[in-house]
Amino acid sequence: MKKELISKEVSATDSKNEPTNDEKVNLPEGNMNTIKQSEDKVNGAAEMELKQIDINLITVPKHHPRIDPGDITDLQKSIRRDGMQEPLFGYINEQGLFCIIDGTRRLMAIKEMGFQSASCLITKNLSEAQAAHLSYVKNCERKTWSAIVIARHIKTMKDDYGWTDADLELNGYGSQTTITNKKKLLDLPDKIQTQIHNGTLTAAHGQALVRLPKRDEQERMAKRIVDHDMTVKIAEAQITRYLAKTRKSNKDKASEIVPSGDVQGVYFKDARKMSELPDKSVHLIVTSPPYFLGMEYEVGVSFKEHLENVEAVIKECARAIVPGGIIALNVSDIANFKESNAQDNRRQIKLMAHFYQSGMKRHKIYLTDEIIWAKRIAWSKTSDSGQNFTEDTEHTSYPIFRNWEPVYIFRAKGEREQPSEDIILKSKLTSEQWKAYADGVWKIEATRNTDGHPCMFPDEMVNRLVRMFSYAGDTVLDPFLGSGTTVKVARSLERVGIGYERELKYKPVIMKKLGLIPDEAKVETTTMVEYAKRSLIDDGVEAVTAAMESVKPSEPKAEFFGRMTQSEETAEVPLYVESIEEFAEVEAVC
Repeated sequence: MKKELISKEVSATDSKNEPTNDEKVNLPEGNMNTIKQSEDKVNGAAEMELKQIDINLITVPKHHPRIDPGDITDLQKSIRRDGMQEPLFGYINEQGLFCIIDGTRRLMAIKEMGFQSASCLITKNLSEAQAAHLSYVKNCERKTWSAIVIARHIKTMKDDYGWTDADLELNGYGSQTTITNKKKLLDLPDKIQTQIHNGTLTAAHGQALVRLPKRDEQERMAKRIVDHDMTVKIAEAQITRYLAKTRKSNKDKASEIVPSGDVQGVYFKDARKMSELPDKSVHLIVTSPPYFLGMEYEVGVSFKEHLENVEAVIKECARAIVPGGIIALNVSDIANFKESNAQDNRRQIKLMAHFYQSGMKRHKIYLTDEIIWAKRIAWSKTSDSGQNFTEDTEHTSYPIFRNWEPVYIFRAKGEREQPSEDIILKSKLTSEQWKAYADGVWKIEATRNTDGHPCMFPDEMVNRLVRMFSYAGDTVLDPFLGSGTTVKVARSLERVGIGYERELKYKPVIMKKLGLIPDEAKVETTTMVEYAKRSLIDDGVEAVTAAMESVKPSEPKAEFFGRMTQSEETAEVPLYVESIEEFAEVEAVC
């Protein structure tokens, strides 16, 4: 920082406390150092310049988090009495305007006071995304922002600048679970968001209201919370009882029936009953079960229900997989896990690998390989300094960022039937592919555009798994289809892509990904064998489909759309009671 920028003299306002064009700012060196340190976190030792700028050339950019300046009366009195103690801090945009990073309330104050210009500290070589982040960092330190302001800023960083939840976590916005919960507040009606912003309701009240599926239910409950001055604990208890009662009353009501042929090879139903799949008919399963992180498709699901659901799907997958078949499972441990009877609120990580391993092992499906999916380090897009490190960071308390996830490779007992030599040669990896795939750490960019579904598989991840662990003509299944990536990639590689998705609201994004127009999708019933015949072009898969025909396929049955309860499966013995009890002794609070 050039010394002459720090030592500019200040002339006081006239005796009437009216601003003049010659107003200058006394900038204490301590304040300048604070600004410089904040800037260094984002842009290294960036150059700065102090200038007097016409008030009409100063603007608040759209990405700035502050919604309103609030009451600025006291601020104006302070400026009249003492002058501006700090300059406005910002950058020059492409249009030549000075865009504020820090100082929006001061700008509003001096505009109303009639100032013609203001002293501005200009930082250089700063991108718009970096400026948006820095405006959050500097203003958040004052702890005057509401949860809604923060949620809107997070949405801006994701939608406008392509930051992922991992990027946000690495830049100090909280854990990915916390970020997800903050974003959910924006799904509430505008009236409730306003109540949270002005303090009538707390953010914790908002998190409880998000669990209610309908907006009118949320608004009615919010009114009750305000009218009866409910604590968060009481509100959560009432919402839990209401949801339990609603599920019970709807148990015997028929939900929307989705024709199995609406999207070829995709079934919009619960994967705990994949009746369309014959036994031992699937060669590869590529999937990512819900992580129990409080995502939109996990609302109202307890930890015990989550485990039961996953175990039931594992059982169906074990039935459908061929001997020697492979299951590639992308899962994650549960961050910010809290035991129901915990002695303190310390953050814990709930390890989940042994749950999946023990569940698979019961069906003679064994864990044989592990891949680490390494995601991009967020600060690499801005600087090498690491935004979350400051001089105030307590030693031994440095955060470890979870910018990776495991992909477990399981293999079913037995040997699979080998296809023809032509198919084997056609499917074999090239030397270059093997070198890239054999490395146990896969550096693959996470999907940034998550419109339509909050968690999307990157195409490259599925591409590698399908190429490595299946042959052309094989059947590839995803029982937690989500946005449809697995089916899309499998079909592009001349495999038979089959998927199950319980949430009907993801049907449009699946159809779009598969190149279908929803209004023009054919509605017909089909068996997996019939679909395989029509889907594959290569003559070499005739032997595979012939083998499939030897197994009598089950015709699809009309299924009620919605989550099945244990009582709906009366013919089944509860799955893995011991392992469920082992895991259900605690409850996750995200």
